[in-house]
Amino acid sequence: MAKTGNTAENHPDKILKLAPEIGLPLDIEGSVLPCDAEAVAIVGSRKPSLYGIKLAEKAAETAVSCGKTVISGLARGIDTESHRAALRAGGRTIAVLGTGINVIYPEENIGLAEEIKHSGAVISQFPPDTPPIGRNFPIRNETVAKMCTSLVLVQAAAKSGSLITARLALEYGKKVFVCPGEIDDPLFEGNYEFLKKYRKNRNLKILFDFGMLTENNGERDQNFEFFSENQNAKHSEITNKSVISGNKKEPQLDGTKKIVYNIIKSNPSGIDFDTLTVLSGIGAAELPAVLLSLVLEGIVSELNGKIYKPSEAKL
Repeated sequence: MAKTGNTAENHPDKILKLAPEIGLPLDIEGSVLPCDAEAVAIVGSRKPSLYGIKLAEKAAETAVSCGKTVISGLARGIDTESHRAALRAGGRTIAVLGTGINVIYPEENIGLAEEIKHSGAVISQFPPDTPPIGRNFPIRNETVAKMCTSLVLVQAAAKSGSLITARLALEYGKKVFVCPGEIDDPLFEGNYEFLKKYRKNRNLKILFDFGMLTENNGERDQNFEFFSENQNAKHSEITNKSVISGNKKEPQLDGTKKIVYNIIKSNPSGIDFDTLTVLSGIGAAELPAVLLSLVLEGIVSELNGKIYKPSEAKL
């Protein structure tokens, strides 16, 4: 076990050159290495669905495949599955605790914590013997956000603590990828509310392809262009001109968005999700992200029962 203050040689602030810094003394069991500077935080619900678990596993496996470390909080659910998947894939993973270094919570993860120490590190900023107290976990989340270079929000209900981690990651300038699910699934309500709230942030992106996690940490601007201020301003300008002039100019779309929009447009009375999946040939995992993009752009409206219409058909 290595216990270190914040000026120690193996503190993450020094080894990983964190910005912003954690700036606090840490207890560390295991090792923090320079390679951990390329880290993907994976966070989400403590009570995920099977689909959420599969998303977390795939995100962790993808991160490990390109030499990145997986960071999470050792909580039940998405955190646990992410750590386990990283270990199974032969990668490194770091668990940031909301308890003292000698108090593993939940207790069923004691064995997992021991495995992590051999392929990464278990870290705590709280004094030894600190029990699991609710107010400490948001503090833990801040450390996770500081230690990652990008973050995947897998599955979050409306009041999930993982939304705190994702928000902080955006505030620290990290890339945040949000997994899509069924639009009316309460387990993904937090995901979609987060997308709507922070849609103008260039560092926010819907994760519709796990390969996005391997591309320079998602740092290419075109990966995040959909949520840029310029594009939103351009869309508003086009919309306003259309309203003033009465011109119903077709929206400029390409790729899968164009395919889906054309199908919806040809069904002005409404078309359901399952039929869209069949007609478009787009998988049920990718389609929600495409639909959300069209809804946020204001050219498609979602009605009860996952029915979609062109926005003008709703009037």
